Amino acid sequence: MGTGKAIQLIGHRGAAAHAPENTLVSFNKAIAMGATMLELDVHLSKDGEVVVIHDLNVDRTTSGNGAVSELTFRDISRLDAGSWLNPAFADEKVPSLSEVLALTSQGTCLNIELKAGDGIHRGLVDKVLHLIDNYKAQGLVVISSFHREYLADIKAKAPGLETALLYHEDIPRVLDLVSRENWDGIHPHHSLVDEQLVKGAKARGLAVRVWTVNQPQEMRR
Repeated sequence: MGTGKAIQLIGHRGAAAHAPENTLVSFNKAIAMGATMLELDVHLSKDGEVVVIHDLNVDRTTSGNGAVSELTFRDISRLDAGSWLNPAFADEKVPSLSEVLALTSQGTCLNIELKAGDGIHRGLVDKVLHLIDNYKAQGLVVISSFHREYLADIKAKAPGLETALLYHEDIPRVLDLVSRENWDGIHPHHSLVDEQLVKGAKARGLAVRVWTVNQPQEMRR
């Protein structure tokens, strides 16, 4: 995967326009449609399971309610995570990171975004690193986050693992910041990307992965 020497087609939360986001059916649909990388989000449940879900609560994308951090994974896994999009997906469940990491055995790359609840999930980094090690997926994974504390912790504990800073507002001298912290790439919102940024990132050997670009005209730009 390295530092972005090839164009990657990233399925944001899987194939979220075609199947319920952050579910196994969505990830498999994205692979079938030609995605070379899957983007997903993780939180920590009450009982310490790494849960693949975007929001800090389950209300929007499941039949339940409440904060992920206040529910056990057993409780979360019983929820309907598909009907909100279409009744045809009523049997879909919220997966664990372990279930999604199994896809790397097929050579699928993963962009794992570390989320926060009311604050940083203490222990999330250690659990994610343990799972990546179990699946021997180091070369197929990039860890991204808006939260710099997570990225610093990853680099301290697993310096060979690829890391990238997510951001949606302009950060002055962002390339200098990322290089200084020894992170491996930037994941900016597409509105922040221009030729100068990409050239500067390439000169520093940094990967650039842009989110979320859905329109052909914007892809060409």
